[in-house]
Amino acid sequence: MKIILVATDSRGKNLVFVTDTLRAYSLPEAVDLAKQGKLENIYPVHHDTGVYLRTKRGLPKKEQLDSISVSSYRIFSAPDDLHHAFSTQAFGTYWPLYKHALEEDGGTYIVIGDHALITMERARKKLQPHRDLIFAAAERFDVDPHLLGAIVIDEIARFAPWQIVTDPLGGHFLGANTSVGIAQVKIDTALGLIKKGYYNPNPRDSRLSPKNIQKITRQELYPYLKKPEHGIFFAAARMRDLIDEWKKFVDLNQRPEIIATLYHLPHRPPRTQPESNDRGLQIADEFYKLAKQWLR
Repeated sequence: MKIILVATDSRGKNLVFVTDTLRAYSLPEAVDLAKQGKLENIYPVHHDTGVYLRTKRGLPKKEQLDSISVSSYRIFSAPDDLHHAFSTQAFGTYWPLYKHALEEDGGTYIVIGDHALITMERARKKLQPHRDLIFAAAERFDVDPHLLGAIVIDEIARFAPWQIVTDPLGGHFLGANTSVGIAQVKIDTALGLIKKGYYNPNPRDSRLSPKNIQKITRQELYPYLKKPEHGIFFAAARMRDLIDEWKKFVDLNQRPEIIATLYHLPHRPPRTQPESNDRGLQIADEFYKLAKQWLR
């Protein structure tokens, strides 16, 4: 096997190694593989602070670990900036292999920005088990269930190429404001929704009350967002929050493309003539139609 991508922490420490079989390994797992001689041109080095991996001498620079390493922050940000991600040197080998694996699956694809990201069938299978949760959350917050489903489809598609890496990385970034769960709700967004009184994933925990929410750390909220039953409800609460905040200026119930646009952006002050972006338009049109089909 050959290492083709390495995810690092903010200090540059290697955390996750992806091989040309499109499998991800933690540092201890990768060290064991290197000791067994199963990783091409990689060997373990023992140091006072532990064991790490090093590239054998003589390899072209583009194949050395430093050249195929990318920060975890960049990986978690990749779904929001696909063009930049696919042009990054570190993804140079990983992306063609992912595309090849996708083509072997066959069928039709969800395409975003000219990039096929996931097969329709795989996206459907990821969405449909959450049908009841989507409708329950939409009813509770009085939002369009199909728009909620469309937003989830967008997140499923955008994170599909990176899930190999993001899943094992999640536990390393419990203190960061990362996007979490099937609806990819940012932890600070969830904290804000709790503070405003929109949704509480565990009313029995007094620290999760709007009055005490500042005492909760991101690490403590992370497990709730990982669970679809909370992640989807937070997503619906986010939609309701946007509708409520903007209602003095525009009725967002009549502008699904604006809800879909604002859902993924940092806070924008309400105004009378909001504009949608390409992402919001695709969600409100193409993915909305898919949600209506898949959530019957």
